[in-house]
Amino acid sequence: MTEFELIKRYFSRPAPSALIGNGDDCAVVAPRAGHAFAITTDTLIEGRHFLPTLDPYTLGRRAVAVNLSDLAAMGAEPRFATLSLALPDIDESWLNQFSLGLWSALDEHGVELIGGNTTRAALSVSLTALGDVPVVNGQAQTLLRSGAQAGDELWVSGPMGEAGWALYCLLNDPRAGEGASATARQIACYEAPQARVALGLALRGVATSCIDVSDGLLSEATHIANASDVNIAIEFAAIPHGLSHWLESSAHATFAKHCILTTGDAYELLFTAKPGDHAWVAQTLRRLGLSGAQIGLVGPRQAKKTKSGHDSVTVLGAKSEAMDIAVFGSAGWDHFGGASV
Repeated sequence: MTEFELIKRYFSRPAPSALIGNGDDCAVVAPRAGHAFAITTDTLIEGRHFLPTLDPYTLGRRAVAVNLSDLAAMGAEPRFATLSLALPDIDESWLNQFSLGLWSALDEHGVELIGGNTTRAALSVSLTALGDVPVVNGQAQTLLRSGAQAGDELWVSGPMGEAGWALYCLLNDPRAGEGASATARQIACYEAPQARVALGLALRGVATSCIDVSDGLLSEATHIANASDVNIAIEFAAIPHGLSHWLESSAHATFAKHCILTTGDAYELLFTAKPGDHAWVAQTLRRLGLSGAQIGLVGPRQAKKTKSGHDSVTVLGAKSEAMDIAVFGSAGWDHFGGASV
């Protein structure tokens, strides 16, 4: 099978919203009237971003989800995508399952695949996604990291730490502790995340700042705090998670806290909103079937340094004391500092 036969068989469909779709050197697309494009790209490399044991159908869905999560964090409505796929060889069974997963995720969100590239190399998947955001008086009506203000509430759309916990268990990493195990739901959180697109759209005009939790709760909270020039206080007991059993185990509690605070791959939305919108936010989360919660408050910027490096974020324990978050390790995923999976 040639490269062009591969593309035609598995990755070519009509793209009715494109001005020029697949088949030429470039696709040509335009945002809807009164809108601009938000554009994001993510690359998934085998052994770095996903385990070699991940089935191709789930990988196809995951590649879409991690990109659409970025659009969700900006309040953008997904419209188009391009795919660059590196394969060590042509395995038609693998390609069939991967493309089925990819298309199923694209179709769920009405996204049209308008082009891409294939090559022979170690397995990697790069997706670029484009989404619409309204433009009013020359200003894109996006959600940003930089709008949080003192007095705002900090919310997260779903559980933290479960994807990270599942990964360590799948790797049999000794840091998780003897006897550590992950449930099927926790493994699904890691392997097949869900982009919170509907929530991102609903938060337009309500959230004062927003970011997706791809690299860890503390890391993303720090991004919001620094971009907004504020401090953030997180109440640990308020963070939604499914690791209560391990938090109650003396052999596993510290590492469970590490997962909740610092591990990534959750792809939930972390956002701030005014206290007056509390009831609306809570109702919206329930309407969308999300187990999110208010987990903290935004305060004025205060210069301080901590051993963990999170000079703008504090985590409060059961007695409202500041926890020593340095003991939980890394501040979050770093592509040039983190270990491979």
